[in-house]
This record gives sequence, C-alpha cells and structure tokens, in this order.
Amino acid sequence: MVTIIGHNNGKLKQLTIRELCILQSEPDYRDWTIWVDMTNPTEQEEETVLIQMFLFHHLAVEDCQRERIQPEEGDHFPKVEDYSEYLYVIFNPVDIPLGARIHASDEEEEPPLSINFRTRQLNAFLGENYIVTHHYEPSVAVEYTMQLCWKNQNILGRGPDYLFHIIIDQIVDQYAPVMEYFDDVLEEAEARVIASNSPDLLVQILRLKKSMQRFKRITTYQREILSRLARGEFELVSTEEMAYYRNVYDHLVRIVDVSESYRDIINGLVDAHLSVTSNRMNSIMKVLTMMSTIFLPMTLITGIYGMNFENLPELKWQYGYFYVLGLLVFVGSSMLIFFRRKGWLE
Repeated sequence: MVTIIGHNNGKLKQLTIRELCILQSEPDYRDWTIWVDMTNPTEQEEETVLIQMFLFHHLAVEDCQRERIQPEEGDHFPKVEDYSEYLYVIFNPVDIPLGARIHASDEEEEPPLSINFRTRQLNAFLGENYIVTHHYEPSVAVEYTMQLCWKNQNILGRGPDYLFHIIIDQIVDQYAPVMEYFDDVLEEAEARVIASNSPDLLVQILRLKKSMQRFKRITTYQREILSRLARGEFELVSTEEMAYYRNVYDHLVRIVDVSESYRDIINGLVDAHLSVTSNRMNSIMKVLTMMSTIFLPMTLITGIYGMNFENLPELKWQYGYFYVLGLLVFVGSSMLIFFRRKGWLE
C-alpha cells in the first residue's frame, strides 16, 4: 500500500501515484513537500515509485527489498548513505512480541530466560522536498506521524528533515517499554541464579548476553547515524532542524549507556552463577568430608574387631558386641560435638 500526502500553501492533500507523477512534471513541484509512505508494497509499486519516479540508486533499492528477497538474512543493520541529491537511511525499530512472558504461573513450569525482541527495517529516502518511507511491516512511528500530520498540517510544511526527525524520535521512544522488559528479565535471572540450581541456567544466561550484544550493536549504529545527522554533516538536514536531531541523539545515547550496563549485569550473572554453583559444591563436599571423617574411626574399630585371630581380646566376652556398638556411638557423638564446637558444621 502506498500513501502519498503533499503540502503546499499551508494545506495538506492526499495524492495518488498518478497525481504525484503528473505533479513532478509541473513547474511548481519544488514548492510542494511530499511524503510517500510504502507499507508492504508490491513489486510493481516499488518499481514505479522507487525506480521510475524518484530514480533511486539500484543499490539502495536492493537494500530496501532485502527483507522480501532474502528473508533468511534478516534486517539490514542501520546505516546512512549520501547520494548527493538525497539521503538513504536505514533504521531498526525494536519491539517485544505480544504475550512475551517472564514469570510462570502457579501451574506452569518456569519459562526459559530469553530476551525476546525483534527488529524491523525502516527505509527512508530524504530529499530536498520529499521523503519516502519504505517498510514491509506496520510501523507505529510512521502511523503516529501520519496522524500527527493530518492534525497539524504545518508539520509537513516544515520540511522532510523535520518530519523524519519525528519518525526517528518515535522509534527511540518505543525503546522505553523494551528496556523495562529487559529490566524484568534481568531481575528474574538474578532471582533464579540465587534460588535455582538448574544446569540449563548458565546456557540461558549466555543467550541473554548474546541478545543484549545484538541490541547494543543496533542501538550503537543508530547512535552514530543520529550523530552524523545532528552535527551538520549532510546539507539536506537544515541548521534549524539539527537541534531536534541532537535531542533524539541524547535520548539514544542514554539507551546505549543503559544497554552497556545491562551487558555488565549479565556478565556479573555468569560469575554469580559459577560462584553459587561452586559454593553449593563446596557445601556438598564439606558434608561428605564430615561423614567420611566420622565413619573413619568407626571403620577402624570394626576392622580391628573383625580380625579373625584366636587370641583376640574380648572375643569370648558376653557383652563384647554391645561394648563395640557403644564405643562406635561414643566415638561418632564425640566427633560431632567436637565439629560443632569448632563451628565446622555451620
């Protein structure tokens, strides 16, 4: 689906592809500000808009179509490329799947720990008087900005660079619930490290680390893109709008810093899990050692009285059996009392 809106003389107008094609040939086309949003477009729509109407570079078009042509490769990492007459920008919105659970109910087993988030590829072509957004999945940021344009028709009139900053700002704001989800996952991980002795827990924590590294890589790339847009590296971003990009950049910097702290927490969880496992093993070995130490003299006594010699003392004694049993109880009890007084059983 292709949605086209144009702004001219303070008014907003919705256009068709045919009307936009005619408008591009008119002398006053430069007076218009155009936004073309392509949501899950067909191949024919991509051919018409991206190649025939706007003449975008084939490499940029191939990156746009990567999700459809090479779905196994996943989303393209964020980047910005300057094609002189326009900028090509890829952003990766991040969200968590609906129904993602961290805690188990009373009747269910604990779900495995994992940071279930997915990325989407949002492509944007930023020209002097137009912006073309391209995405195969619905975008909350684009939908919000589209509604905002119809409520305040002067937004699109401020230029495509201002409109693009609103879309990016919405993408960054959507990271807030994702970060809250990460907080809950890490808190649950900390609780399980202390309470659980599951052999799979370390594997789950390492998966958390891998997911967090992927998230940090995405946000770091996007931070660098915003840094380039905010410091005036591209002429298509006006000086007046650079302040807005710097504001979004500051928000993303904080998110990157928090993701870095999350990665440190996960590293600490790995160390804590290994430490807890080692302490539990030491406790087990301590108990086994105490038991072996207590039974060692008992084994010695029973071994002595178990020797088959004719002149063995107490061999013919009527109460010899009960004497040996009492001796064993006495030795064991004495050693338990001795260990307790020394504090070795605590």
